[in-house]
Formats: sequence, C-alpha cells, structure tokens
Amino acid sequence: MNFANSVAGPSRLPRKSARPFVSSDNRPSEPDGIFRVVLITSGSVASIKAPDIATALSNSGEIALQIVSTKSATHFSNQTVVDEAIRKSLTNLTTEKLPDDLGVRVWTDEDEWSDWKKVGEPILHIELRRWADLVVVAPCSANTLAKIAGGLCDNLATSLLRALSPETPVIICPAMNTHMYQHKFTSKHLRIIQEELEYFVLGPQGGGVLACGDEGPGKMTDWREIVYTIENFAAMHKIKLEERKQQVNIPPRADFLDPVIPLSRDTPRPPTPPTPNRLDKELPTIDQLNIVGPAYMLGMPVPKNAKELDAKTASLQHWKEMQGETYWKSRWWGGM
Repeated sequence: MNFANSVAGPSRLPRKSARPFVSSDNRPSEPDGIFRVVLITSGSVASIKAPDIATALSNSGEIALQIVSTKSATHFSNQTVVDEAIRKSLTNLTTEKLPDDLGVRVWTDEDEWSDWKKVGEPILHIELRRWADLVVVAPCSANTLAKIAGGLCDNLATSLLRALSPETPVIICPAMNTHMYQHKFTSKHLRIIQEELEYFVLGPQGGGVLACGDEGPGKMTDWREIVYTIENFAAMHKIKLEERKQQVNIPPRADFLDPVIPLSRDTPRPPTPPTPNRLDKELPTIDQLNIVGPAYMLGMPVPKNAKELDAKTASLQHWKEMQGETYWKSRWWGGM
C-alpha cells in the first residue's frame, strides 16, 4: 500500500495514487509522520502556479499531495503540466531511475464519475476528504468562493469541501480581478467562510498588476508563501503527534484517575464522522473560548485597531501570528 504517495529510500519520490482512489490504501490507521494535503485549483489564471506548489511540496518528503482541479482550472494547469514540472525538478536531485508513475494525481470531475460504477464502490470526494489533513484552495476564484459560501456542491472540489470533516482545517487563497474582489458579494462571502465555516483566508495581495492588465488588489498570495504556510501546518501537526506519543507513554497516577470515566491512552486520529458530518456533541464557538480581541491573535499583542475587530475576524496582516503553536492549541481541530 502506497501510504505516503512516495517510496522509501535515499529520496522520497512522489507517486501517483492508484485508481480508483481509496483512502485506506493511502493512509495507515496509525500516524506515519506524513502530512496529507489536498490542493484545490479553480478557474483563475493563478492556477498556473499549481505546478510550482506541487513541486515544492513533493520535494519535502514529509508531505503527501493530491490535487483537485475544476474544469476551468485545467485550462491553466493539468496532469501533464504537473507531471512535467515534478519530473524536471527531481531529475537533478536523484540518480535513481524515475518511475513511470512519478508525480501527483490531478483529479477532475470526470474522475468522480468514471471511477464509480455501482453502489458500494468508493466515492472520490468522500475518499479524498477522509485522506486529507489539510485542504488548500489556491487559487480560489470568485465563482468558487461564491459556491463555497452558498453551500453549493456541483463539482468534485465543492463536493469535497461540503463533505469535509470539521476536524480538517481549510485555507482559502482568493484570486480574482480587482473589481470582483471589491464587489460587495465578495466581502459577504469572505465573512461567511471566516465566521460560519471558520476557514482561514490567506491573501490576496494588496496591489499589483493583474493578468488582465488591471491594477489593484486581487492577486493570489505568492505561491512560495502558500507553500511556507502549508509547511508550518505540517510542522505543527508533527509537534501535535509527538505530544500525543509522550502522553501515551506517561504512566497514569492513580489519584488522578476518574473513578467513573476510564482513562484512555489511545489517541488516534479522530474518526471521520459519517455524512452529513454531525457530531455527537456541540463544538465550542469562538465566543465560548472567552478570547479578547481576534481569536487568531491569541497570546499575541493586541493591535492598535483592536476595537474595530471582533473575535471572529481573520486579520490578514496578522497571518504569520495565526500560525503560532498557541493558536494551534486553541483550535478544537488541533486537539483542544
């Protein structure tokens, strides 16, 4: 079983997952140190950066990647382009003969239907959401943003997001024309995905010349910053796993044991709840955490404009601080 989408050896070469995709064939039941990321690309010209993101993450060795592309996104980047970029990057890094299945699988709407024949067979968007530790939508076009905010699920990408377990964090990287970004609907949609879905918004850039020639905000965050952010999530995920291992190895003290509730030493990855993702108990809201100021600044200095921000506001200028371990621990999906 190709758990990490890679092969062991002097270097870890990314390998395409077999079809049809089954999560259990690509993810072991116990943590293996691999951080699994689904990158969703949508119909923005910034999708041309997907090969760069895929190449950088594939060279990590500790990050496994699957790509989901909308029909419009394949106009800018597709399986062939991603394969060529990854193969080119690895040619000079290894003396090994590169395998024919080298690369990262790019899944499309056609795969959703062609790989499913009858009831009981794996459903692609469900298997991918079971597999993922993190989902990144980069770029997120105005169209896809509107679909996510409205709860639509008419393609593989939006169906995956709608079926996603609330245990899994999501990063949205908007990319659109300046006037589309400044449209009132866009601010409304961003507010919904931040406050109601609790997704993270990274970008867009505050200015610059867009591909269409217009100048202003709307460009996707630099792809290197996106890779950096994913690597930070991977690092914090690894820290969390190490903490859990240490907790398991600490012998329990009898005076700390609850006589009614038994102490469990097993801390596996939380099971994926069945569709439609209802939990056994209510998750705490940000307001219930008693956080003063932006939740994303927990443990950080209060900014000067704190009075203008509420506990549900994702402040883009403080994104770096959002990635701190204190913030990670404050999230219920991070083990709160």
